[in-house]
Amino acid sequence: MNNEEAKFILSAYRPDGRDAADPQFAEALAQSERDPELRVWLERQRSFDRTVAERLGAIMPPAGLREAILAGARASQPRRMWWSQPLWLAAAAAIAVATIVGLKLAQPATSARTLEDFARFAAADIVDQHDQHDGFPAGLGEVQARLASVATPLTQGAGVGVEELRRQRCRVVRVGGLEVFELCFNREGTWFHLYVARRGDFAPGAETGRPAIAGREPYTAAAWADATQVYALVARGGEAALRRLL
Repeated sequence: MNNEEAKFILSAYRPDGRDAADPQFAEALAQSERDPELRVWLERQRSFDRTVAERLGAIMPPAGLREAILAGARASQPRRMWWSQPLWLAAAAAIAVATIVGLKLAQPATSARTLEDFARFAAADIVDQHDQHDGFPAGLGEVQARLASVATPLTQGAGVGVEELRRQRCRVVRVGGLEVFELCFNREGTWFHLYVARRGDFAPGAETGRPAIAGREPYTAAAWADATQVYALVARGGEAALRRLL
């Protein structure tokens, strides 16, 4: 395991230490103990996460809010309902934020991973492991041919499913409890490597916005998501090499 893979796993490590005994984190935590740079990175991440959690957890609803809400529900105010008053809107917003934060901290750790994490992981995997694997299974020849010639940007529909990749015994990388598949294809003389994982293993909202870009010389990776899956496209060179397909 290299540091990029360890960071990919530890990005989901919750700051209160409740994941210390989880076997999914064991190897990455051991790596952080051996590597001073990674250990410093982890401590900074945990410190930041703790600060955010503490500040959001300090949001308190106004005193007597419950009683006021119950009273308002019983009252009849045709001109302006109680819940449209600025005070109650602000209180409701505070409660909503605190609730969302609480749910986020309590949910499974895998949902904390981001598109940028995935892009960094994919680029590092190519550098460290590509000479040891074959991402070109015979059963997916038609899919690879389509990827090599399709005019539609891959971000609008890659047309590659996790279940199909599994059935065709595509190369799989298992890291931190995740199952990531890799498929290679050649387009106009350039080799591209498409990594695919399940959408549910990443942070909510990751499918919005532009693809996340990360790299590790001599490769660059772009990661994006749709409603069901997360993708990372890797190729040699800079971002321009990927933009032609995105």
